Amino acid sequence: MKTWVWMLGGLIVWAVHFAGIYAIASVADVVARADALSWRMAALAFSGVCALVCAGLLALAARRIRTGPPPGTFADQMATLGAVLALISIFWQALPTLTGY
Repeated sequence: MKTWVWMLGGLIVWAVHFAGIYAIASVADVVARADALSWRMAALAFSGVCALVCAGLLALAARRIRTGPPPGTFADQMATLGAVLALISIFWQALPTLTGY
């Protein structure tokens, strides 16, 4: 089970990010306007935290590939791929927060 969590770590962070951004936007729409600056900054801060977690996972996975067996283990390679994919996706999902739409 630990290996699966390691391989899917980046994608898990991405799923948490998706749910969190959706929740922030939903609450913002009920309380004020979803494009209010304070709610946008809260969503942007949440996106930043999730991106930092993914970057940490990516750095750890890349280091394990460099110091491990010659091609690295399959789990480490999948963790790297998942973290890169999650970073790209988190950035893509944060773009509307930056632009205000």
